[in-house]
Amino acid sequence: MSSISNLPPEEEYVRACLSRTLGAPVEAHDDQSRSSMYDLKIMHADRPAAPVEVTSDVDSRTVSTLSSLTKNYNKGLWEAPPLQHLWLVQVNKNPRLRHLWQHLESNLEVLENAGIHVFESGIWMHDRHGENIIAAAQNLCRLGVESAHSRPAVEGAPKIALVFNQNWGSWDGSGEDITTWVNDFLSSPRCEDNIKKLTVPGATEAHLAVFAHMSAVPWSVWRGLLDSSVVPLTRPSLPAPMTHIWIFPAPWGSPWGESALSFDSCKGWRRFETSE
Repeated sequence: MSSISNLPPEEEYVRACLSRTLGAPVEAHDDQSRSSMYDLKIMHADRPAAPVEVTSDVDSRTVSTLSSLTKNYNKGLWEAPPLQHLWLVQVNKNPRLRHLWQHLESNLEVLENAGIHVFESGIWMHDRHGENIIAAAQNLCRLGVESAHSRPAVEGAPKIALVFNQNWGSWDGSGEDITTWVNDFLSSPRCEDNIKKLTVPGATEAHLAVFAHMSAVPWSVWRGLLDSSVVPLTRPSLPAPMTHIWIFPAPWGSPWGESALSFDSCKGWRRFETSE
């Protein structure tokens, strides 16, 4: 069996959360010795070990973009010597990073020099600005910039920070869309292999841990997951042999709140803490 220290970060995060919440040891199981092994196992003291499979609902293109940012731009934050301010720039989900990197600073500098510190692509200025301002605004739109806001850089060099538009929308304040998303996700072909791995002879429980990534799930689902007061009322339909589902807002380990949701087929929905 592989040691816990060798687990992928996402699996270690799940392992620690489940162990703390359940008050039971959770160990690595998939040691790559054979195919189709489930990821973790819960070592109950009074019943057979329970399999745990870890999966995610993500948009692969956005995750690739986030990975590039982490690798090349210090998690989306880069120094911008030509500028005087710290700029928070919201871009569409899949910008062309190399092109953005080459041209973003110069166009923001045009706005700064004109004393403009707020840009909104949908309500941009027209005739009352000079041609160079209009050109910079048009360039920002072509780069995939949807908004940009600045404030004085009080610590260190001026920087640019990127955030991604995640299709914000309406939310009714409940968690019912979470149940709808769970049902759709579990019935999709991408879950077939995960569910198959949870079929373990003798096990009385089977757990699926899902990272609901901000790049993929509907806004109402993401928003409901972040609100520690939200617990769905409607029960999801768990396919056999699943008995539990654990839902984590993702990217994992990021400061998107300090709790997540779980559903137990016997006890229903509940919130659990993700931080110690």
